Formats: sequence, structure tokens, C-alpha cells
Amino acid sequence: MDARTPIEGSGGVVALSASFNLNCDCFIVGTNNGFRLFDAATCKQLARRAFRDGGVGLVEIVGRTNIIPLIGGGRKPVQSPLKILVWDEKRERFTREILAAQPARGLRVLGKKLLVVLEEEVRLYAIDRQPACEVSFTTTANPRGLCAVSRTHFAIPGRIPGHVKVVHNETQNVSIIPAHASELAALSLSRDGSLLATASEKGTLIRVFLTANNGRVTELRRGVDQVTIFALGFNPSGTLLACTSDKGTLHIFDIPHQTTTTAGDGWTQHGAQRHSAAVPSEVGGDWAYEESEGGVSFASDLRADPTRSGDGRGGGRWGVLGKLPFLPKYFRDTVSFASTEFSMDDGPGGYRQREVDEAAPMGRARLPRGVLGWPNDNTVVVVGAGVDAKYERFVVSMGNDGHRTCVRQAWANYLKMD
Repeated sequence: MDARTPIEGSGGVVALSASFNLNCDCFIVGTNNGFRLFDAATCKQLARRAFRDGGVGLVEIVGRTNIIPLIGGGRKPVQSPLKILVWDEKRERFTREILAAQPARGLRVLGKKLLVVLEEEVRLYAIDRQPACEVSFTTTANPRGLCAVSRTHFAIPGRIPGHVKVVHNETQNVSIIPAHASELAALSLSRDGSLLATASEKGTLIRVFLTANNGRVTELRRGVDQVTIFALGFNPSGTLLACTSDKGTLHIFDIPHQTTTTAGDGWTQHGAQRHSAAVPSEVGGDWAYEESEGGVSFASDLRADPTRSGDGRGGGRWGVLGKLPFLPKYFRDTVSFASTEFSMDDGPGGYRQREVDEAAPMGRARLPRGVLGWPNDNTVVVVGAGVDAKYERFVVSMGNDGHRTCVRQAWANYLKMD
């Protein structure tokens, strides 16, 4: 394996995939010639590896360590897509190899274990010892490679379309949640594993369940038009949920939380004041250390953009109308309190065909967009793959009108941040 820097310049690099670690404090990107690791809050590049032998289609990182599981991908994969490899960045070599019977659709880290998502099966392997499948779970057809992880559970599609298997990390006990009547499009678990969010291929409703008893907590209305949901993600405390779709919109929803009182059913909706943290300044703070590195100011790569924000009115959007019993259900559904746009840019002519050429060998129609993670309770980061790959950071804050907004604070073409 030749891991030296290739002659090809950064202009030829294509991001094939992107993934956040469990804490969402960093994200890792597979490219057509290796991988790159970035800090999620600042988009500072933390590591970069180029392989002369080819590209990386799926890649994960164990926490924030030097252990990086990956699978070859793109037009020229680094190794066979049937091999799941574990790269040690400190030793600068592959330390493990797992051979699958078919190309993996997804890859997720679960502590010191690895979930390999196949078309109709999910297998659990140990990362730190010779590969032997510890347990496997049958699923319905899962071409999207859906698999959500948390500190206590992981979630995968069930055997019936629209159903979800929630598996305890330690005991492997399984519970089934009949979430939707049609195929699943997205899954997400809160970090503590107590909440599960699901969306179907229709893309109009998002449902949130308790993993402790499979009870439904809330149903959220993304819209009335059918769309493809790209990703769902809870903030660290599980009080907010973000959603991205192929309409290029980012929605932010409140999630009811269980109170310690005995009044009512014990569930309340979070108030606006809880998420009224001020927007961090671009002077000092996150940017202070960057000024001294390479003589380039980080602020020159990440651009402030205070104009892109949502309306912040959330569940009160319909006012009195929403309380009238004879109106269609849509008018009474809980909607996002803020929404804004994220980048779906495919770049100049020729970029789209190049992305299709890289995606096709991996069984995809296009490269991912709208991958999201929350570095903290009020900040959500959205990244996309492709030739013109973007990083965007949004902050949930209080607007001048007293309503919460979602403002795009900064963005970058992260492949160009050498």
C-alpha cells in the first residue's frame, strides 16, 4: 500500500462521503484519493491522508483517535469494496481487514466495535482483534445504509419496511418500533440513546419515539410536498432536532422533554428562552489560534453570512387556526420553529457528471449532501460531498423580534483548505 502524497493537486479531489463522530466534534471525509479529518466547530483540518492506490467511499473515526475504519470507493477504490479496512493514522498503515460477501452500504463505529451495513443485513465486528462477526441482524432492503448509533443503543431498519430495530449495545436485546407504513429514509438517535427520530421516503413527517418503551413522543411536520430526507440529528441534550432534505432546506424542531413534575403527562415543550445563546463572535474565540497557522486567517476561508435565517415562529406558525378541530391535520401539526437554506451547489458545468461517475460504482445516484451534526446545543454543522464540497455552520439564537432563528454563521469550501 502506497500512502505517499499523489502528484495530483487539490483541484482534482472529489469528496465521496462525509461522517461525524458520535460527539459531533469532528467530521471525516472520504475522497477519491484518501481521507481528511476536520474539527466540526471551526472546519480546521486535523489530518489528511492520500493513497496513490485510489479512493475511500465510506470512512469513520473511532472517537477522536487515530483509528479510522474505511472502505474503498469511487471510480478507482483504494482496495476492493468488499474489504472493510482499519487504518491506524499513528502507525500509518492498515491494521485490520474484514472481508464481506457483498459491498457495504454503510459503516458506523460503536465504541470499540464496528457496524457493517449490508443490503439486507447488519453485522457487528470488534475493531481491536481479529475479525469475527459477533452478531448479525436481518433487515429489509437498505440501499441507503441506514444505521444510527448512540452511547447505549443503535437503530437499523427492521424486516418490514418502515419498521425499526432498536438494539441495546451491550446485551443486543432488540425492540421493534413500527415507525412508518413506507420505506425508511432517515434514522437518528439522541446521544444518550433515549430518543429515536425517523422519517420515511415520503419525507413529510418526522416521528420521535422513546427507546425505553417504544412510545411516540411527537410527530413533526416537515412539509406537505414529498421530498428526500437527507439526515436527521438531535442536539447533545436531545432538546432540538435538525432535518435536511433535497429541497436544500434545514429545519429545526423543538422536542418535548420529560419533566420531574407529576402534573399532566410529564412532557412539556421547550421554551424559546432555553436556546437564546448569543451568536459567537468571529473575532477571537474559535479563530484566535488559526491566525498563527500558515499565515492565513481562518476568517478568510469561513465567511460570515448573517442574512440566511429562519422565521423562528415554530409550532405557533398557524396561531388560532391551528387550534380549530375542523381544519386538516396539517394545520395542527408541530412544524419547525426555524428553517433556512443550505448549499446544494453542484458547481460549474461538468461537475455533476464527474460526481455521477464517482458515485455510480458505489451504487449511488449522487454523492451525499446535507450530512449534519451538532457540536453543541445551539450549533449545527451541515457538510456535503462532491467536487465543490461545502461546510456550513448554523447557530440557533434569539432574533430581534423575540423569536428564535437559525442563522448561517460561516461557510467554507473545505477541500480547498490546505
